Amino acid sequence: MDDVFTTTRPKVLDRIPMVSNAQVAFGRRLGVDCSEKSVSVAWAMIEDVIQQDFWGAAELHVPTPKQIALAAKFGHDISNSSRRVGAAVIADLMHQLNLDAISEQGLSPGVMVVNKYDSFDRRLVISSIAEDGTVYFKGGNGNRAGHEISSELIKKTKHDCAFG
Repeated sequence: MDDVFTTTRPKVLDRIPMVSNAQVAFGRRLGVDCSEKSVSVAWAMIEDVIQQDFWGAAELHVPTPKQIALAAKFGHDISNSSRRVGAAVIADLMHQLNLDAISEQGLSPGVMVVNKYDSFDRRLVISSIAEDGTVYFKGGNGNRAGHEISSELIKKTKHDCAFG
């Protein structure tokens, strides 16, 4: 079968906060159906309405070709969305991927890791992981791996860290 006709199953966003019934009701009062949407996508939809109806914006702009391609890579079609909604979908995808990576790698406080792009191969010990997926390291100075790069961390075992 030709690749043009194959579709990618949408990435499941099971770690992303979804709208509550109260938020859906609020959206309806603004004429926005945000049921079964993530909180960030629903907020983007509401911001679009505010931009058009309150501020009188004539155009909301569409996602860029790179945004459309990135979302499509994970089975999400944002080609008919506003740029703001498309960006929210991508942010949700990246957040989900980051939280998946943290779980799959077993990252937790006390675990030693290296950033696979660090040419000095420095060992870092995780001090905490924020709810948004930001990984903080011991040693202070705000040393952290932003929520978009946890997949760049490689967990090290005691055997990996043996010196000499």
